[in-house]
Amino acid sequence: MPFETYASYRGYSINVWVTATRTLSLHDVGRRYKVSWIVVRSGHPGEKIASFPERLEFLSEHEAFTYAENRAHTFIDCMLSRHSRMPLSGEVPRNR
Repeated sequence: MPFETYASYRGYSINVWVTATRTLSLHDVGRRYKVSWIVVRSGHPGEKIASFPERLEFLSEHEAFTYAENRAHTFIDCMLSRHSRMPLSGEVPRNR
């Protein structure tokens, strides 16, 4: 099972696994690729932040890796965006 760890992105590491599967079609037996990815805090490999097995199938291994990396970046951006809007401890949020 091919595996890749991507460079740290905003303090998090991204681990991606791609699995080859066989599918039947009208013309022949084809090959598709499934992908799973995990986000961990850099420097804390045991601290898993998120784990996602995607339900999609890809035509190439490269497409699967690229998709997972992009999805992980989006997840990290959203997670950090959400945390940056949260009030600090003891701070009273303002009503708009």
